[in-house]
Amino acid sequence: MVALGRIGLAAGVMLLLFGASYGMASEDALAKCRSASNADARLKACSELIEWSSATAEQKGLGYRNRGRTRAEAGATDAALADLTEAIKLNPADGQAYGYRAQVHVARRNLDAAISDFGDVIRLRPKAVFGYSGRGHAYLVKGDARQAIDDFSQALRLAPGSAVAYNNRGLAYKAQGNLPRAIEDFTLALSINPLYGLAYNNRAYTHEAAGRKAEAVADFRSALLVDPALTGAREGLARLGAAGELAAESERLISAGKALVEMHCARCHAISAEGASPNTNAPPFRSLHKLHPVQALREPLTRGIAAPHDEMPKFKLPDADVDKIVAYINSLEVRE
Repeated sequence: MVALGRIGLAAGVMLLLFGASYGMASEDALAKCRSASNADARLKACSELIEWSSATAEQKGLGYRNRGRTRAEAGATDAALADLTEAIKLNPADGQAYGYRAQVHVARRNLDAAISDFGDVIRLRPKAVFGYSGRGHAYLVKGDARQAIDDFSQALRLAPGSAVAYNNRGLAYKAQGNLPRAIEDFTLALSINPLYGLAYNNRAYTHEAAGRKAEAVADFRSALLVDPALTGAREGLARLGAAGELAAESERLISAGKALVEMHCARCHAISAEGASPNTNAPPFRSLHKLHPVQALREPLTRGIAAPHDEMPKFKLPDADVDKIVAYINSLEVRE
């Protein structure tokens, strides 16, 4: 009886110790799922959190949301969509989950679903700028310039110092044919951020459309000085008979970028101006600008390299090489 009592006591102590250790491990997963900067660590931690039997619905929802966000950044949109939908089921008041899912819908060209999800972001978080700016983006991609202008204007009421919102509203005004208002918004964007290459580029296109050749040339040159990867500016200078050393530097970046994508990306992606991707889940490079029509490709491309999904080989590239790849992808848009 004494021996059995000791065995029982030992088992109880072991259970207590193992239970405490398991609890600590799960708490660690919760912390890493929330804030781990490394994508692999965040994916692993969020998966552990989802499988943790003692996790609350809110905690599991967090796990699905952050795992879905990480998968979305890596371009694994099917898995990301499933995770984010599960996150919303577990926590219907999670505005961030709606926002991330909306971005996935944009990437998948499901614009009505994106607009609906951004609407839920606004409903849950009326002062969230990204709800209005994101929905404006989706409307702009859809071709509804008026609704895009309304949403970007609301974003600017909430964040009047946003150079990006001014640039994006300028694109919507240009799509509407209101060139003076477009130039005004691009100029406001540049007054906030004088190193905003895209705003110079977009203002140059607008000046060109309005027949102001000298102003267009000046802006295309400024765009290339700020960002040599903006190959649309190179093409603009050539079109206007003002090509020179800046255009030659842009061409050098394109050539180097092509070599990099042939080395790292051609196994899965179509990297030329035509043809299908070897991996049907990998978007052709010539279509990437359609997924990000109002922003530079540099940010989403960097996120995708930093957070590869299961089918994507893991490699690291310095910022200078990312610039070269961006230049090459931008050149595909111009030549399409």
